[in-house]
Amino acid sequence: MVLSLKKTQLDLAWERCKQLQAEDAIGKTLVLAANRGGLVVDVEGLCGFVPFSHISSKTSYDDLIGKIIPVKFMEVDEEQARLVLSNKNALVENQISLGIVSIVEGVVHTIKPYGAFIDMKGVYGLLHISQISHERITSVENVFRSGDKLKVMILSQDKERGRISLSTKELEPTPGDMLRNSSLVYEMGGEMVQTFWQRIAQAEAAARAEEFRLNQE
Repeated sequence: MVLSLKKTQLDLAWERCKQLQAEDAIGKTLVLAANRGGLVVDVEGLCGFVPFSHISSKTSYDDLIGKIIPVKFMEVDEEQARLVLSNKNALVENQISLGIVSIVEGVVHTIKPYGAFIDMKGVYGLLHISQISHERITSVENVFRSGDKLKVMILSQDKERGRISLSTKELEPTPGDMLRNSSLVYEMGGEMVQTFWQRIAQAEAAARAEEFRLNQE
């Protein structure tokens, strides 16, 4: 009777995970342990795995043990007892409501030669060196320091890879303002986003007009 009850509970857990995957829904998991490959988690009473490449946190993975983290389901294979999850995809999904070409506030978390990783309330995006200013920048450290607060525009989101691309360059009223007067850039950010949208709309309208003209010839 006990074995039968446990089997029924496991069957129900797998069905719930399959349903969550089919609905592309976000689930909650308890981090049990960390190893060389990623995190071992408990989800619906089943043992799941979150690869390191799909963990969003920049803190020590050991610090996540005992914590609840959101995940999305990448692979649910009951026959192989394989349950692979993504924390990054879940956090990117939470940011979708912000929308592409939206302005968000963040904090500089890590600086690399190629750009800065921005912490947006637990979701990390990359502000590439080429997207900081219209003027050429040779070193990101000359512009930002770890802990700096800033506003950025979301350029794109890659849900599969859990990546968010950011820009401050598109918020500059005039080229180079991020280097000379970043406060002005943040203040004028909303207007610059509207200008960005207008440029996109004009380009799309011109493309449609050209396509129509070619079809009439």
